[in-house]
Amino acid sequence: MMERLKSLVVRAPGSPDLMIALVLVLTIAMMILPMPLLLVDLLIGFNLGFAVLLLMVSLYVRSPIEFSTLPGIILLSTVFRLALTITTTRLILVQADAGDIVRTFGEFVIAGSVLVGLVVFLIITVVQFIVIAKGAERVAEVGARFILDALPGKQMAIDAELRNGDIDQVEARRRRGRLEQESQLYGAMDGAMKFVKGDAIAGLVVIAVNLIGGIAVGTLSRGMPLLQAAHEYTLLTIGDALISQIPALMLSITAATVVTRVTGDRQLDLGRDIAGQLSADRRALRLAAIVLLAMGLIPGFPTAVFVVLALAFAAASLVARARSDEDGAAVGNDNRDEQAEAGVAPTRARDVRQAVPAEVPLVSVLLSDDLHSVEQMRVKLDEARAKLADALGILIPDVGLAFDSAVGVSRFRIEVEGVPVEEDHVDPQRLLLCDDPVNLELAGIPAQADAAKPSEKIWIDAAHEKALLAAGIGYHDSADIIATCARDVLARNAARFIGIQETRALLSRLESRYGDLVKEVARTTPVQKVADVLRRLVDEGVSVRNPRLVLEALAEWGEKEPNVVLLTEYVRAALKRQICHKYANAHRIVPAYMIERAAEDIIRSAVRDTAVGPYLVLEDKVSEGLLERVRRIDKTTVSDRDRPVILTSMDVRRFVRGFLVRNGLDIPVLSYQELASDFTIQPVGTIGLAGSFGSDSAPRTGSFPQSVVPAVG
Repeated sequence: MMERLKSLVVRAPGSPDLMIALVLVLTIAMMILPMPLLLVDLLIGFNLGFAVLLLMVSLYVRSPIEFSTLPGIILLSTVFRLALTITTTRLILVQADAGDIVRTFGEFVIAGSVLVGLVVFLIITVVQFIVIAKGAERVAEVGARFILDALPGKQMAIDAELRNGDIDQVEARRRRGRLEQESQLYGAMDGAMKFVKGDAIAGLVVIAVNLIGGIAVGTLSRGMPLLQAAHEYTLLTIGDALISQIPALMLSITAATVVTRVTGDRQLDLGRDIAGQLSADRRALRLAAIVLLAMGLIPGFPTAVFVVLALAFAAASLVARARSDEDGAAVGNDNRDEQAEAGVAPTRARDVRQAVPAEVPLVSVLLSDDLHSVEQMRVKLDEARAKLADALGILIPDVGLAFDSAVGVSRFRIEVEGVPVEEDHVDPQRLLLCDDPVNLELAGIPAQADAAKPSEKIWIDAAHEKALLAAGIGYHDSADIIATCARDVLARNAARFIGIQETRALLSRLESRYGDLVKEVARTTPVQKVADVLRRLVDEGVSVRNPRLVLEALAEWGEKEPNVVLLTEYVRAALKRQICHKYANAHRIVPAYMIERAAEDIIRSAVRDTAVGPYLVLEDKVSEGLLERVRRIDKTTVSDRDRPVILTSMDVRRFVRGFLVRNGLDIPVLSYQELASDFTIQPVGTIGLAGSFGSDSAPRTGSFPQSVVPAVG
C-alpha cells in the first residue's frame, strides 16, 4: 500500500489530474484528521501564494475566455480554504496554537490592542463581502443573462456571415465554440461567486465561534485568567481569520477582474489596456496636472504633495506624446515601405519580400527567349483584356507576362491559375493574313499556306510588312496572334474570374447607384449565390453590363427560387434583349433551330436527380442522333454573326447546352422566355431525335410554338 502511495506521489507533478485529486484528498483529510503545525504553515503559505498567482494571472489575460477554468478554481480554492479554516480552528481550541503564520498575523494586526484587531478584521470582511464579492456576483449574473439572451442572435449572425461567404466553415465553427465557451463561463461564474459570498459569511461565523469557544476553553479547561485567555485566543482567532480572508479577498478581486473585462479588437492585458486608454488623449493628463497644481494652492493643503503629483501627470503627458509620435512614424515608415520600389527599398524589407513566395497570377503568358523582340505585347494584352471586360461587363484580371526558356523555341504558353491551357508555335519572322487572299495576288505579295490547315491560315514573310501596309491588307504579327489567343482563353475562362470577393466588390460599387436594390438582393440572395449566377451567365457569354436588370431579377426571384440553376434561367429571361442582340444580325433577326416537342419530352424524361443535382442521361442511340443533327447545323454556319441559335423550353435548355458543350459543340441554346419582342425570330428548321432535321426553309404551319412569336414580351 505504501509503495502505491509513494508511486502516486512521484507521478503527481507530471500529471495535473493526479495533482487535483491529491488536493481534494488532502482537503477532505484536513477536515477530519489533525495536522502537524509545520504542515499547517506549509498549507497556509500555499494558499496565500496560490491566491497571489490567480490575481496576477487575471491581470494578464486578454479575454475572459482565456481563463475559462476560473469557476472550477474558485470552487476548489474555496473548499480548500474552508478545510484549512477547520484545521486551524481545531488547533486553536485544542493546542492554543495554529502555527507561526497565524500567530504572526495576529500579533501584527492586533498591535497590542484586541479591539483594533477586531475592527481591522471586520473592515476587511465587510469590504470583501459587501463591495467586491457582491459586485462581482452581480456582474457575473448580468453577464450570464446578457450572454444567454444574445446567444440565438449571435448564432444567427454567424450563420448569415457563413451564407454570405464572409467566413468559412472553420471560422464559423471557431466562433460557435467561442460563444459556447462564453455562455458556459458566465453561467459558471454566476454560480461560482456564490461560493465566494458564502465563504465571507462563513468567516464571520468562524471568528465568533473561535472567540467564544477559545475563551471558554482557556478559562474552563486550561485555568487561564479571563483577560489572558481573551488576549491569547483573540490573537489566534484574528490571525486565523486574516490568513483565510486575505486569500479570499484576492480571489474575489481575481473573479471581479475577469468578469469585468471588456475586450475589443485590440486584446491587451489589463495593465496595457488601462494605461493605453488613460494616456490616449494628452489633454486629459495636462488638465489633471493643472487641477492638481491649483489644489496645492488651497490654504492648509500640502502644497509639495500636489506639486509633485502635478509634475508626475505632466511628465506622463509628455511620455504619451512621445509614444504617439513614435507610433505615427512607424505607421509612416510602413506605408513608405509598401509604396517604395524594390530598388530603393531598405535591405531588410527587401529581404522579407523576397522570402515571401510570389502569388501565381490568375492568367499568365509565358514566352520563349527568342520572342524578346515582340513589341508592345503588354499593350496588346491589356487592350484584349479591356475589350473582353467591356463585352462581358466584369473585371478581367491582369495578364502576367514572363519569359521562360522551358517553353521551347518560338513558342508561347498560356496558363490559368498556374495550369497550362493553351500552347502554340509562333514565328516572329512571319505574318498571318487576316484578309481576302485575292488581295495578295493583286498586290503581288507571295504567301505560304499552313500545311496543317491550308484553307484557314496563310502566312507572309515579315519582310513584306510595308507592302501590306501600303496595299491596306490586314495581317496579324506575332504579338497580335498571342494577344488574340490570350483573349480567347480569357473568354473561355471568364467564369473563373468571378468569385465571392469580386461579387462583393461589384455590389459595393453598385450600392451608390442602386442602394435599395442592392439591399433587397442582399436580403433575399446570399453573396455566394449571386456569384454563382454571374458565373453561369458569363460562362455562356451573357453580358452583365446592365447590372440593374440582374439585380431586379435576383430581388424578384431570389427568395422564391432556392435552386441557383433555375434562378439563373430567370435572370437570363430578364436579360432577353441583351441576349437576342448578341445573336441577331444587322437586321435584328435571330435565325433559330427549334427542338421538336417530342424531342424535348425525351430529353426531359432523361433527366435524373443525383446527389450532386439533376443530370441528363441520354441513351447512346438518342445521343448520337442529337449530336449528328447539331453537327450538321454547325457545318452549315458561314460566320459567327449568321450562326443560328437553338430554341427549346426553359426547363431543358441548360441540359441541352451542357450536353453540347461536353461534346465540343459551342452553339448557343436559348429558351423561349429569352426572346425579346423587338427582335424577329427567323425559324430555319427543327431538330428531332428521329428522322432528319428540318431544312433551311420555314417549318410546317403550327410547328412553331406560339411563345416564339415576336409579339410576345
